[in-house]
Amino acid sequence: MAHRSEFLTVAGVRTHLLRGGRGAPVLVLHPEYAANRWFPYHDNLAARFQVFAPDHPGFGQSERPEWLEGIDDLVFHYVDFLAALNLDRVSIIGVSLGGWIAAEVAVAHPERIQHLILVGAAGIKVDGVERFDVFLHPIEETLQHLFHDASRAAQLLPTELGADVIVRGYREATTLARLSWNPYLYNPKLERRLRRITAPTLVVWGENDTFLPPAYGEAYARLIPSATLCTIPHCGHLVPYEQTEQFTQHVTRFLTMPEEAEHHP
Repeated sequence: MAHRSEFLTVAGVRTHLLRGGRGAPVLVLHPEYAANRWFPYHDNLAARFQVFAPDHPGFGQSERPEWLEGIDDLVFHYVDFLAALNLDRVSIIGVSLGGWIAAEVAVAHPERIQHLILVGAAGIKVDGVERFDVFLHPIEETLQHLFHDASRAAQLLPTELGADVIVRGYREATTLARLSWNPYLYNPKLERRLRRITAPTLVVWGENDTFLPPAYGEAYARLIPSATLCTIPHCGHLVPYEQTEQFTQHVTRFLTMPEEAEHHP
């Protein structure tokens, strides 16, 4: 599916955007290690929807403003992003870090969200369940923990390791640390705020996720009103990248189901 790359200014921040397809708007928020890329699952979604896949500030080709210090700053950024594109309401798909951002946007601005899909979302903490710490391991080991089939990690590695790729990788790691290092990958206030989400919500989790184990998906599904949990077998943390066809089938079905069924899964 054809897509295009463009830049737009969002409240003064130069933001890189990949977009493609036609139909109802779907905002796709990428995980920690997949900025500035259009993947097969984007193609699948673009066959039915108009897909917007921006780079978060400080990732990919998007500028990192000096004021970017936490996830709450990204919430304001994405509200401004929607305004810049004249999008009143959208469906949001967020993966890992992107899922955390999506959940926070849905909490703060429930009126802007048509559907919410959280995929291996960070953002909350489940007592007694260990998480993989990206700041204690080299990137190669981290990437392998994102997949049940470790060979699938190759799709996230750059084909050529030039100076620009190294600089971008360092900048993204620094941005991730600024956003989520303390506390690590969660907001202690988010859990009690999830009840504010009003959009039909699908929580998607890999059955074999060792990065954020399935207990996190169960917690999200329990805390969000009327949420549905979908567990994907033979799959690790990054479901859209490891089980692309299963993921897009579930998501397409969810985004196109009649409104009455959304509230009575």
